[in-house]
Amino acid sequence: MSKPYVLDRQYAHLRAQICERAARLIAEDHLHDFALAKKKAAKQLGISEGRMMPSNQEIEIALASYRAVYQPEHNDSLNHLRLKALKIMRILAQFQPYLTGSVLSGVAGPNSDINLLLFLDDPKSAEIFLLNQHIAYDLLPAANGRQLADYPSLSFWYDNTQISLHVKPRAAERIKEERMRLDELEALLSFSGMVV
Repeated sequence: MSKPYVLDRQYAHLRAQICERAARLIAEDHLHDFALAKKKAAKQLGISEGRMMPSNQEIEIALASYRAVYQPEHNDSLNHLRLKALKIMRILAQFQPYLTGSVLSGVAGPNSDINLLLFLDDPKSAEIFLLNQHIAYDLLPAANGRQLADYPSLSFWYDNTQISLHVKPRAAERIKEERMRLDELEALLSFSGMVV
């Protein structure tokens, strides 16, 4: 009767090991892709992939724990990235930008990019704006290999940080996803004691 309990404990222990190793890879090796970090961690530990793989939320919890112990300066670095995001969002205010990704979730490292979302009826207006501001940008390839031809993802640099600007159709704004408006970011930073 004790066999299922032993298997459950072993399963939980192996899963926790993958979480801890993946968190360390993200924090120390600056991996941005959670799936890749999990695969590398499992391989390093000699654990075959499959149902052992922890969720991204489990990795985020392990990463927060790791940084609390080994990288106490992480909050300063994160707030610095959020201040940069705030400045860019103010520049793009007419487009009502949203902050998303690792800088919002708090798992960003010092070399992370800042991800912003724009929901626009006229996707070219973002490119025209950047050109008029003399901001050099590049087109980013789509993460899934496909990208709506009219709705590009753009990349530019601000204060040694890459900004990834994802333009989506206005109708996509109704889709629920983790994101934060400019005023919400200002409130978050003010609450953290940052001068905004």
